[in-house]
Amino acid sequence: MKRMTASLTAAAALVAFVGSAHAADIKKGEDLVNKGGCIACHGAGLDKPIAPNYPKLAGQYQSYLFHALQQYQAKHQTPLYGRNNAIMSGMVAQYNTQDLQDIAAYIASLKGDLYVRDEMH
Repeated sequence: MKRMTASLTAAAALVAFVGSAHAADIKKGEDLVNKGGCIACHGAGLDKPIAPNYPKLAGQYQSYLFHALQQYQAKHQTPLYGRNNAIMSGMVAQYNTQDLQDIAAYIASLKGDLYVRDEMH
């Protein structure tokens, strides 16, 4: 029994370490959003798009934003996965997975019409 408890404790510690090693960095996400010029299309605060068919981003769930950004990077689009938008595909091509997590965390932290509760609490 002690052996199983020790194994479970070690596994929990490993999960906590791995999770914290890849935690999203909101400040880095803000820097990437500013550098990428996202406000040019999505507007100030990322909740005032310049065209009605551009989405309001501020306050969306972080997980939704992250997966949407990943889908723009998908090399093999399928009816079930991928988003076909040449502008967004070009914009996100330069970012790695951690960058996308950081960007998503920053945008989710913004308050806008779509602001939702913090999904981590």
